[in-house]
Amino acid sequence: MSAEVVSQGPVARGERLLQLDVLRGLALFGVLLVNIGYFCGSDLAREAGVAYPLGDFGGLAGDLVRVLLENKAAALLSILFGAGLAIQADRASDKGQSRWPFALRRSGVLALLGSVHTFLLWNVDILLDYALISLMVLPFLRLSAGRVLWAIPVVLIVSAVIAGPMEALATDLPPAQTYALGLQHYGQGGWLDALQYRWWETLHVIGPMRIANRFVILAPFFIVGVAAWKGGWLSAPDAHRRRLRQVFVLCFSFGLVANAVPQEALHAWVNQLALQPLRVLIKATFFFARFALTLGYAAGILLLLQRSRWRVWLGVFAPLGRMALTQYLLQSLVCTWIFYGFGLGQYGRMPLDLALALGVLLFAMQVISSRWWLARFSIGPVEWLWRRLSYGGIRQRPPALAAAGAEAEQARSR
Repeated sequence: MSAEVVSQGPVARGERLLQLDVLRGLALFGVLLVNIGYFCGSDLAREAGVAYPLGDFGGLAGDLVRVLLENKAAALLSILFGAGLAIQADRASDKGQSRWPFALRRSGVLALLGSVHTFLLWNVDILLDYALISLMVLPFLRLSAGRVLWAIPVVLIVSAVIAGPMEALATDLPPAQTYALGLQHYGQGGWLDALQYRWWETLHVIGPMRIANRFVILAPFFIVGVAAWKGGWLSAPDAHRRRLRQVFVLCFSFGLVANAVPQEALHAWVNQLALQPLRVLIKATFFFARFALTLGYAAGILLLLQRSRWRVWLGVFAPLGRMALTQYLLQSLVCTWIFYGFGLGQYGRMPLDLALALGVLLFAMQVISSRWWLARFSIGPVEWLWRRLSYGGIRQRPPALAAAGAEAEQARSR
């Protein structure tokens, strides 16, 4: 399929790009495994220095999740979300329309969904953050693939400016106290108790820290996604095979090393160096290299998808990627029921290895259920709601369906 998008209406099934759906589905798997540590309480226990049951392989598995997936899966989704913003902007431009009205509605609806998710179910939500970051990225969508990358320093500066006041708003609770409160309200309390505590925690602890930390980490990847779409890396990866190999080798290897090196040991060694500029340079290099692994993942998957056998194997995850929003929210529903007091009450109790194994099982069920659902319906339920509210009064059918409808009408008139 050509990178050109020809209508402002919703994307038809035949217009979808397999690589985008596969990347989105696999990224959702990484997000789930990372979030399991928050759902069960093991990450807060680790930060608090409190013993948590790990099981036979929970320690190793938890370390692998932190090294290989923490922040990287969310960053990969950020690349795809940025690409989605660029796609919608191209569709509006081809239609001769302003990109702003639809983009603002789309971000507003996502912010609404994220707010409901945050306050009613789980406050480590990422939808609201994506909606706010997308507003920061919208002014740069008209730039070319090469020039838009220069927006990264801009969004980093804006994110840093926002981070200062947000960190000041956060209540400074010791990690041990935060974990104890989580055990009390999430692990043992009912739904109403968890709801009341979640509101307080969101406004005074989690919310400010989310904005302060995530904007700096994720906003640049939105810009990378815009550039990747405009440059054809995502729409026609076969035309960039050589460059993709270079990105994979460099970013995957460097990113893997940067993530595997213990940060405490690195800082202890760097702090012994005499030159202050050198210390700053090494720390900054390792910090940004940790996220190079995300680019390595994206390039590697795009390369594999250019092989017919791998397209079949990885194509299994495409249906999940088509309804990633529905399945992301479903992950919160299932996991809060398993771990919170209004469900099975396994918060702080279930061994980490079992929790991660359940995460893998849940993901497999999501892959199967997505395929089942899309065999019967054209779109996921929450995706339908997002699309319906975003497009508002637009009733235009995709070009392929419009052409088919016109041919049918002509046949009937004969």
